Parts: sequence; C-alpha cells; structure tokens
Amino acid sequence: MNKIVQFPVIRILIAVLFVGVGIAIGQIILNLLRSVLSITDTGIANILAFVLITPIAYFSYALYVRLIEKRELTELSLSNAFREFGLGFLIGFGLFASVILILWLLGLYTVNGFEFILLSLLGALFGAFVSALAQELVFRAVIYRITEEWLGTWWAVSISAILFGLIHLSSAGATIFSTLAVALQAGVILAAVYTLTHRIWMALGLHMAWDFANDGVFGVGIAGQSGESLKGLFQASLQGPELLNGGKFGIEGSLIALVIVLLAGIAILRISMQNGQFIHRQKADQNLSP
Repeated sequence: MNKIVQFPVIRILIAVLFVGVGIAIGQIILNLLRSVLSITDTGIANILAFVLITPIAYFSYALYVRLIEKRELTELSLSNAFREFGLGFLIGFGLFASVILILWLLGLYTVNGFEFILLSLLGALFGAFVSALAQELVFRAVIYRITEEWLGTWWAVSISAILFGLIHLSSAGATIFSTLAVALQAGVILAAVYTLTHRIWMALGLHMAWDFANDGVFGVGIAGQSGESLKGLFQASLQGPELLNGGKFGIEGSLIALVIVLLAGIAILRISMQNGQFIHRQKADQNLSP
C-alpha cells in the first residue's frame, strides 16, 4: 500500500487534494465572514483572504509532507526566504514594467490618470500574494518538484508549464495563443526560478510581483479575472493589435510579454544548469530507488 501511495502521480494527486481542501476551507470561511460582516470592498476582502488562506494553505501542504512524504519541509524553509522572495519580486516587477515600457514606446499603452488609494493598493498586493501562493504550492512545490524527482528537470519544466498554461484556458478572453503564451512565459520562468533554488520563495515573489504590477500599479488588470474591481495607481488603456497588447486576455497574451519573459526564463534555466541544479533522468531514478 505504501508503495502505491509513494508513486509520483499518486503523490501529486494526494498533495493537490490536501492543498485544494485547505484553500477551499479558507475560502468558505472568508465567504462566511464577508457575508456576516457585509464586506463588499475587494481590497478589504483580499487582505482578509491573506490573513485566513495563507496559513491554511501553508499548513495544509506541510501536513501533506509530514504525513505522506515524511521528511523536512525544505522547499518552504524560512532560511534565506526573504532574500529569495525579494529577488523574485524584483525580477517579476521588472519584467512587467519592461513590457509596459515597450508598449508605451510603441504608443500602445496610454496613461489617463493617477490615483493613490492605499486600501486598493494593499488589496492588490495581498490578493496577488494569496493567488500566487496557491498556484505555486500546486504547480511548483507539488507538480514540478515531484515530476523532477521522477523524470528529471526537463520533463518537470515541460509538464508543469503545459499544465500551468492549460488552467488559464478558462480565464476571461482566453485563446489558444494566450494559453500557449502563458505556458511558454510564466510556466517556463516560474519553473526556472524554482530550479535555481529548489525552494518556493523566488517563484512566489516573481509571480506575486507580476500580478501586483498588473492589477495594482499599471492599471491593466482584466475586470473579473484577477484584480476584480481594484484600481491601479495608473488609470491606463491599451490600444493597437491584440497580438501585441494581449487583447481581452490581458498582458499575458501579448507577443511582447511572451518574448521578453521566455528569454528571461531560458536565461535562468541556463544559469541553473551551469550551477548544477538540473536533475537528469538517471539521477531521478536513483532518487526513487529504495
């Protein structure tokens, strides 16, 4: 029985179940509190989600590791966590700002106003953290990590990136191109930074920063998708062909974002390989042998 439970695909399913149930419980509690306290403001709701869902998601995953894998929680160790998270945040924000700069230079991004609303800014920040944490636990800490142990790094990057792209197929305005773009840019670079450290923090920082820049700063979040009714620091609009500005899907569907982020992801993968962070099939087989 233990051999069946420890099979990689079974472990992935069990881990996703642990994390998914934990997040679902947190979401139910959040919805109840919003109803009882009549909380309609998205910013306040996101801050409350951070307080409730973050610890539940973390401990749900930690419980899985303790009960099923029976090992130390190295991928969520707090040692150097703030440094890695900060570096990831700078990379993510820098990449998004670079895409916006190019769109602005091409006349495709126009700033119509500026408004500083602290609650909205904090809501976007904390909302981005909760969303990024949930996705990074599932796609990097679970799917990528276990697949890498099983099949090696290249398979882990490919499979986790494809699956990450596919979950965005249900997003508002999604197309086949936008799904492929998310897989090749976000899927690859998030896997790459996880490969670099084999810890979640840099990927979490990068993911959070990208979403925060999108919704809380540059004002190009898609209503109802990630930022809901949150307002960015800049009130902005996108013009031009959808291939360049991402159209209804948002910046992630832009060819410009695809090229910039994919190149960055490839560069990080190269650094990871040079640093000896790649696991090859033969080594993976050894790791799984009794």
